Amino acid sequence: MEFSDLLLSWYDINRRSLPWRGSKDPYKIWISEIIFQQTRIEQGTGYFLRFIDRFPDLESLAGAGEDEVLRLWQGLGYYSRARNLLHTAQYIRDHFHGRFPEEFNEIISLKGIGDYTASCITSICFGQVHAAVDGNVYRVLSRVYADNQPIDSTVGKARFKKAAQELISRERPGDFNEALMDLGATICKPRSPNCSNCPLMDLCLAYRMNSQQDFPVKLPAPGKSSSVMNFLFIRDNRQIVIHKRDERGIWKGMYEFPMIPGEVEQADLVAECEEQYGLQIGDISEISRVKHILTHAELDIRFYSAKAKTANIPYNKPLTSISEDDIDEYPFPKPIVDFLGKRDLL
Repeated sequence: MEFSDLLLSWYDINRRSLPWRGSKDPYKIWISEIIFQQTRIEQGTGYFLRFIDRFPDLESLAGAGEDEVLRLWQGLGYYSRARNLLHTAQYIRDHFHGRFPEEFNEIISLKGIGDYTASCITSICFGQVHAAVDGNVYRVLSRVYADNQPIDSTVGKARFKKAAQELISRERPGDFNEALMDLGATICKPRSPNCSNCPLMDLCLAYRMNSQQDFPVKLPAPGKSSSVMNFLFIRDNRQIVIHKRDERGIWKGMYEFPMIPGEVEQADLVAECEEQYGLQIGDISEISRVKHILTHAELDIRFYSAKAKTANIPYNKPLTSISEDDIDEYPFPKPIVDFLGKRDLL
């Protein structure tokens, strides 16, 4: 049997039961693929179900506000994905009469959609022969061919895409893509692959050479930058002072406490707060410190409690205050969500 026949025979018996599986609705497939670009199935399934429950179709998403979309996304990280979803839903509404496009070139031109997502949508929903290559697929193919070309190199990406395109089933392209992803997720795992139950075992060169752990090969990882963020948790008569981040950098468009960047002595934070935000605060004390790891950065995040010196201060923009009871209505970055989850702070 050929590669695709072996794979699909295995998939017909072993396919995972997932909430979006079996759907031919491009909207639902699009949402699922965007969520799981940077999120494990176990973590993201609940988010998918809540997202679809609130926005069951493209029209409902296109009519949403950014704050609501970000709040539903809260905790998933990579928030540009959520903003791109909203932008693209509105674009399809305005330029495609609310109907998801079917052509690959039209889909891949949409904001936030790359080759992988466009290939998933076109193959699963429209039966078009486009191979979808993600991390699971790179791992499977690099082991089958014992190919040491780095999967994150330009040459490697093109080579494995070409290989997948040559292997894909012309009759069942959507099932082929999902099968290859399932195989990588459940059998051909990064560590301790279950080779004895793999349908491709007899074709796999890495298995023959007992070198599965040598693949896939990646380029050397760049070093992470580090930075310090000092958040001021300022309370004023059961009001909490917050502001909305601007459209630059991480967490753009989300809410946070007044923040002083850099290695600043605790005694100097009072003056920095007044200079940067025009807000006078009393004595402060550090109450929490966490490390938050991003893809290319490590954040040293410090939380300080403080009290505004004057009640009902007319805060300078961009500061505002919200009731402690309304905290859940605002989208915050995960480190602040975790901090606020410690309800004894409130």
